[in-house]
Amino acid sequence: MAHHTKTGGSRGGLVASALSFEEMPTNGWTEVAFMGRSNAGKSSLINALLGARVAHVSNTPGRTQRMNFFAMVQWYLVDLPGFGYAKVSKSDRVRFGQAVEQYLTQRQPLVAGVLIQDARRDPQEEEHMVVDWANSRNILLVVVASKIDRMNRTEQQERQSVLDAQYGRRVLLVSNRTGEGVPAVREAIKGLGLLL
Repeated sequence: MAHHTKTGGSRGGLVASALSFEEMPTNGWTEVAFMGRSNAGKSSLINALLGARVAHVSNTPGRTQRMNFFAMVQWYLVDLPGFGYAKVSKSDRVRFGQAVEQYLTQRQPLVAGVLIQDARRDPQEEEHMVVDWANSRNILLVVVASKIDRMNRTEQQERQSVLDAQYGRRVLLVSNRTGEGVPAVREAIKGLGLLL
């Protein structure tokens, strides 16, 4: 079921939960998509950025099964279903996988993506596909590596070097638990001219 408001609602409010273009907001506001593996800390990062619990955080990966549109200051933060939907049936996986692919390849107001991955591991096929998608659509992609509070400083520096090299860009290291690095993600979004 989709929830729509003409004005976009209050900041951080969920205004649509969609699996098709018909269910998405129609006011043309800029959109920034948040993507990542189901256990990467995507919902926690969204909550840390907004300073409020708007995205559902679960111990069960794969709880986000629709594209959730949160109203910001004249733009939408779009929380996409995570890759690797462990607890979801194959038919559901195919259904929302196709919906997400259509959104990423055809949605006009989409101008940027934030890719979140666990800092302790290397990017895999899905992450490389997101990079290829951003390049093919000429969309700004911010790469965020989460859970750095589970590593010491030396390990963090090592992972920074490895991830920067693998992505070919500066990766932002964050801890959703301590808030370290979250302001840098906020600044990257503000760099698009969007207010948080």
